[in-house]
Amino acid sequence: MIKESQVVIHVENLCTEEREQILYNHIKLGAQSTDFKRDIKPFLKEVAAHVRFSPEIARRLGNSMFTKHLIVSKGGLDDFVAHPLELLCEIIRTIDPNSRAALALVFMRVGTLPSPVEMTIEEHHAITLLGGSAGGVRTALNALKGSLLIQSFQKDSYVWQYKHPTIRDAFASLVSEDTELLDIYLTGTPAEKLFEEVSCGDVGIEGVKVIVSSDRFEALMNRMDTLGSKKQESKRTLHRFLTHRCNKEFLTRYIRRNPRFIEDLRVGSYLYAVSDVDVIVRLHEFGLLPEQKRLDVIGTIRELAVDTPDSGFLQRGIRDIFTEDEFNEILEHVRSILLPNLDDQIQSWRLNYNGEDAPDGYFAELKWALENFRDEFADSENAATYITAALMEIEEVIEELRSEPPEEPDSEDYYGRSSSDRERDDTRSIFDDVDQ
Repeated sequence: MIKESQVVIHVENLCTEEREQILYNHIKLGAQSTDFKRDIKPFLKEVAAHVRFSPEIARRLGNSMFTKHLIVSKGGLDDFVAHPLELLCEIIRTIDPNSRAALALVFMRVGTLPSPVEMTIEEHHAITLLGGSAGGVRTALNALKGSLLIQSFQKDSYVWQYKHPTIRDAFASLVSEDTELLDIYLTGTPAEKLFEEVSCGDVGIEGVKVIVSSDRFEALMNRMDTLGSKKQESKRTLHRFLTHRCNKEFLTRYIRRNPRFIEDLRVGSYLYAVSDVDVIVRLHEFGLLPEQKRLDVIGTIRELAVDTPDSGFLQRGIRDIFTEDEFNEILEHVRSILLPNLDDQIQSWRLNYNGEDAPDGYFAELKWALENFRDEFADSENAATYITAALMEIEEVIEELRSEPPEEPDSEDYYGRSSSDRERDDTRSIFDDVDQ
């Protein structure tokens, strides 16, 4: 924090006085004319009280670069505070080409550009596309210091970074609108963000920011390699992207590039929540799922249907990876093995209850599975009898658990934060001398 002169401020915890003091400091000490300060003074209390107010908004109001097109009025200031991204986009559109190219370089280095700057061939091409030059960009970096960019010292070297994350978002929004700048967008957008905004080919998703053409698939796969799929959340992000935002050609090329990908897909309890299963379904839909992998998946699902029990295979999509005979066989497995032994299942769940969840929440998955099986076996009176009795038994167990006395907590819970601001003298505004 000392090196970068940056701290994290939780705005939701700021009282009225603190918000107003932050805004006052930025306007009073900022690079604005006396006329601007005088014109904006009547609106400052409302700005500080705005639900979207932040210290970054206050900083921008104090810097003339951000307010060139601002209409100083209640409506104009409300837009400035509520829609900072749109205003930043307009600012970036109107700055000189070298400044835009400087922002592009930081963007292409995913927000951290080493200084002194050494450009790659691709980066030289990018700044040329934006109308800049190597010398002009180096000058622009220093000109933007303190407004759109900051320079800090990290790991024994200087780096250029965006002054605020919304600047990156605004630049990404602009380059994503221009197909000529697609390489800049694919190179600089953080991988997690990229997978929420693009599709590989037209897969019929509404609201896609960029449709990546097949000649850029390899560039996108290079970015995917940086995601780090060993982390659980990163793996889910990757699986969501492959399942919903990729056409058959992309998946084919991705599998060819990653030959162990299909082999490493795993199936586990609660199929609806396992992202690997979504990918498996998508691969089967495109005819890309090897037959042996399909048979292995079906075998695992057959076991989970009874052991968990898991009714997820009844859902459309997962159900489609079965042949008719395979599907009927797993239903018979449930009917003959699970249903007559539901008492044992319920007692097993009861013994594994640790009190961390509410009883009804803990048994929700089991109830949901049995209700799904009841619907599937609607024509079987015998199956319905087993399931109805089991659901009644579950309710009895839930009531028993509710009636058990709760364990004493280790310490008393309390809230230490005051819910009211300090009393203050409202006869005088902190902004009275902001223009002096």
